[in-house]
Amino acid sequence: MLGNADPVHYAQMLPGVQTNNEYRSGINVEGCDNQHNTISIEGVPIYNVNHLLGFFSTFNTSHFTSMSIAKGLVSSGSPNRLGGLLDMLHAKEIPDSVSVSLSAGLVSSQATVRMPIGKNTSLNISMRGSYINLLYSQWLKADGQQIYYSFYDANVSLLHHLNTHQTLLFDFYSGNDNARFSEKNYLAEMKARWGNNMGAVHWLFNNGTAKGRTTAYITSYRNSFRLEMQDMAFHLPSGIADAGLKSHLDWKNWCAGLEAIWHNVKPQSLEHQGGFNISDGEYPSLHSLEASVYSSYKQSLFLNSICEFGLRGSLLVQNHSRYWNIDPSIRFLYEHPAYQLSATYALRHQYLFQTGFSESGLPTEFWMTASKDFKPQYAHEFSLSTSCFIFSRRYRISADLFYRRLYHQLSYRGSVLDYLNSVYDLNGSLMHGHGENYGFSVMLNKCSGPLTGWVSYTYTRTRRSFNETGRRKSFPAIHERPHELNAVATYSPGSHWNFGATLVCASGTPFTAAQSVYFLNNSVVVKYGDYNAARLPSYMRLDLAANYRWTDGRGREQSVNLSLYNATGQNNKLFYYLSVHRDGMFAYRPVSFILRVLPSLSYNFKF
Repeated sequence: MLGNADPVHYAQMLPGVQTNNEYRSGINVEGCDNQHNTISIEGVPIYNVNHLLGFFSTFNTSHFTSMSIAKGLVSSGSPNRLGGLLDMLHAKEIPDSVSVSLSAGLVSSQATVRMPIGKNTSLNISMRGSYINLLYSQWLKADGQQIYYSFYDANVSLLHHLNTHQTLLFDFYSGNDNARFSEKNYLAEMKARWGNNMGAVHWLFNNGTAKGRTTAYITSYRNSFRLEMQDMAFHLPSGIADAGLKSHLDWKNWCAGLEAIWHNVKPQSLEHQGGFNISDGEYPSLHSLEASVYSSYKQSLFLNSICEFGLRGSLLVQNHSRYWNIDPSIRFLYEHPAYQLSATYALRHQYLFQTGFSESGLPTEFWMTASKDFKPQYAHEFSLSTSCFIFSRRYRISADLFYRRLYHQLSYRGSVLDYLNSVYDLNGSLMHGHGENYGFSVMLNKCSGPLTGWVSYTYTRTRRSFNETGRRKSFPAIHERPHELNAVATYSPGSHWNFGATLVCASGTPFTAAQSVYFLNNSVVVKYGDYNAARLPSYMRLDLAANYRWTDGRGREQSVNLSLYNATGQNNKLFYYLSVHRDGMFAYRPVSFILRVLPSLSYNFKF
């Protein structure tokens, strides 16, 4: 779509991974919050990596060769998270000659250069930038107000083969987003700037018997959210920075490893001028050390079955607070040439949390670390999966059943109005409780022929239970979609043409509806109903794309891509918005995506 492949949207079309609407980003794996999952580049975590409006590709995919995704526990070497894992991977081979890939479209452009430097070294450089306001400025409006937005990202990777068994990989990533929104009715202007930086050195070893990897890295995320409203100004900075070292070794049926991460977490603080807020609102940075050591062993059983036992020990030190935990796991796998069956149990802990007053795609979510006020989160995970090939392996059927019981979950119950009219108290805005995720998914996949793709259905329930005003209440998580149907098709009738289509049909997500809105002392007062008791209408979207490829007389590959996002112009309701005018009139109504249909034309050139 939009002339680019998108690994995150690709993952969202898989069974067990929920689709997000246009103003949300990230992934929700088997009912888990986005914060429960890890998105990484070669195993190095990237925090809050997203581009505004949800449909922009998170990564410049021309820089990577493949993606690895796991919906549950991979092994005892998985990160300290409760959800899944999405990892972007580089090429490990030296190219024979220089190659250049260019793509120019109506929304963004990108370029990737791969070049050998000597016999054993290669350099890959990629850059991407957007200019959506240049051509779409007349349509980029929300509630009649103009939106200004741009982003860029860059990747640099240097690969060097020390010998036939050892490789060094130097990796760098940087991305930055800028957004500005003017609200004339409030005489207000919102400005947001957020981005990531990552640098890593990987040492890879493989002698045929043993395979290992050691990585040293620094990764950081920061955002700056500013709201200027008449004679008031509010600034909400936050961020996180990690310095980490980890090592992993596979030898025969054993695997083992260790990891140490130094976290410097800046929770969201309030810096304000004017207004009625009398609080200081400044929260100091939190420093913590997270360390893990793990090992697992695979034991062959009868016939084609394997049982894998794992054990992971973890420790978090934060000021005078110390938490240590032992996480066992066991996985049974039976493989047959035509089908397979697996069952998994795991106990998992997580020491970093993400929360915020909005999940609308803006960088208003922030990270926190476990401390004396916030205990580590943990979950018991159970899963059962099976798959088989039919009709001479042209089709594949798979099914998954999952259940997670989650403890020490957090939910933010405040809103942006807290910064205007009340004392800002972060701890007072957080609810503590537990939850559970359960459901199943089925998929039919056509694996060969000119027409390939899949159809999948996922049923998911995500319940959260919190103590509020002395009474425990249970409600659906904000990302819950009980029913979701995804269809993906690619048709290649020849060497030149390629056609693609994706269809999403899903239940609407929960939201907290307003019961009444009124003015009191020149301030807007909103009385809300029960938390997440209402639900948006069902969501449906059809995307279409066509590609035409050809090779010129010099052997250079060229292509043209035409795509239609939401080709049927479906008016999907994304959230509810309170619009207040200076004349005292106000309305509480649903908001749809700023463009009913988003067409895009791009040109690609490779040599």
